Amino acid sequence: MDINSKYNTLGESRFVLSAALTTAVIAISFAAIFIRLSEAPALVIAFYRLLFTLAILFPHLSMQWKELRFLKTADFSGMLASGIFLAAHFYLWISSLDHSPVAVAVILVSMHPLLVAAAGHFVLGDAIPRRFFASMLLVLAGTAAIAAESASGFAEGSTELRGALMALGGAAMMAGYILVGRRLRQNLSTTVYVSGTYGVAALLLLLTTLIAGVSLTGYSSREYLLFAALAVVPTLLGHTVFNWALKKVRASLVSLLYLGEPLGATLLALIILREMPSTFQAFGGLTILIGLYLVIRSGHSSA
Repeated sequence: MDINSKYNTLGESRFVLSAALTTAVIAISFAAIFIRLSEAPALVIAFYRLLFTLAILFPHLSMQWKELRFLKTADFSGMLASGIFLAAHFYLWISSLDHSPVAVAVILVSMHPLLVAAAGHFVLGDAIPRRFFASMLLVLAGTAAIAAESASGFAEGSTELRGALMALGGAAMMAGYILVGRRLRQNLSTTVYVSGTYGVAALLLLLTTLIAGVSLTGYSSREYLLFAALAVVPTLLGHTVFNWALKKVRASLVSLLYLGEPLGATLLALIILREMPSTFQAFGGLTILIGLYLVIRSGHSSA
């Protein structure tokens, strides 16, 4: 290969990577919209989202028998823990959208970088840069602004506070999912890791649905199309593409791109659902996003 061909290949690779990451940001922004358009219970939405995703991944997983044969007990226990966190995250996050505006829910559930940084320090002994604490104050201030309005609405009979608390719980579960996944991804391929985790989460959601007496059948074809859309667009084209990109770009860049979801979802909610965030929600959300941006940046710089 001559020099010109080499540079052309590099240019094409960067173009493909940029296009893939741009697509992923747009794709994950549709998750909240599809969920709000669905009339099914949260447990049902979460289960079918994972079931359809697993069905699409299965042909690829069937080609990983060599890796599957040598999985260790620690790998299985790790995927079990990861699946528990993911199932809880999906249930809380999807449920929060029944009680809160899209802008509030997606911003609060996106606070997981803050929780990952804190847990990484106290559990794993990671160093926390000095700028982290200033970032944390911004995030807490933004959360307080959103919570103040939600609490006011709650006092008048609204359930927005419940939705905000569910979104925060979803963020905590996502933090656990990321922390467990960080260790597992050192030894497992993306396909094996996500298939195992999604499989555990789907099974837990299925059992919970059956115990709760929630029906998994009898929904309209429109609902099943929305379940499939959740699997294809935000899950495969969104989260799976980000997992793929982790081997090609810095983790800090992928983390920053995840912050595009609240902005994209808020814009889509405005266009499709006609949901306009209030002044307090907009101020709180912007403050949180700035704080999270600084948290992620400080996590990849020297203290």
